[in-house]
Parts: sequence; C-alpha cells; structure tokens
Amino acid sequence: MKVKKTKYGDYATWIYFKVLANYTIRLVFTNDLAASAKERIGSSPEGPFEAFCYHVKDKGMSYIFLPMDVTESTVAHESWHIVNRMMRFIDVQDLDDEMVAYHLDHLVEAIYEFKNKIQLTEKEHDQKHRGTGSKKRS
Repeated sequence: MKVKKTKYGDYATWIYFKVLANYTIRLVFTNDLAASAKERIGSSPEGPFEAFCYHVKDKGMSYIFLPMDVTESTVAHESWHIVNRMMRFIDVQDLDDEMVAYHLDHLVEAIYEFKNKIQLTEKEHDQKHRGTGSKKRS
C-alpha cells in the first residue's frame, strides 16, 4: 500500500489504542520537524531536537514527530514518552512491566510499519522518475 504526502509535505498516519480509552496518536514523519509541528499544533519546541512528542491537554491524544532518517534509539525514546503519557491519562498508578512492554511493542511496531511503507513509496517514486537509465548498444 502506497502512502501519500500530506498537504504539509510530510507523511502522517493515525495510531489508535482502543483498549486504552481509544488513545490516539498522530505519527508524523518529516524532513522539517519544526514546520510540520507548526502546521499541526501551532508551534514547535525550542531546538535543537532530533524528534519530539506533543500531548494534547486534557485529551487522549498525542503527536509524535520523527525525522525521515530516525534512528532506532530515537523511536524507542519517543515511544516511551507516548506510552508513559497514555498510562498517566488513564490514571494507571503502578506501571506494570508487561503492560508497558506490550503497549511499547505495539507502538514501535506501528511506527516501523508506517516507516517501511514510506520507504517503499519513495523507492518506487524514485525508480519511476529515474527510469531504467540503460540503453542497448548495437
């Protein structure tokens, strides 16, 4: 399945945690973190930053802004912020290891599934616009 760039020039999708009060995450992959954030939330944090999360006040919703070349460690780091916020939103008092690990696993997997779709889309786009580049000689 191909994905398309948004009107902001980035890629975005929704991730839902239906079992956790339908907590919703807007995942954004972008080449310009500050611009993508400004368009969606009206501002961006003071830089420099590799990636960041934004939690909507009093709502079960967060944004996670990631660069196109995000590292595994950054995905893990930002995903922890989201899972921690989800647990606090539903008023979990004791963070059970398995509960956190399960939801962290689900979020990281969803992020990489979307990242892989983006990479496939961009690869197909590059191949289409590059052409084969080879001609037979007689």
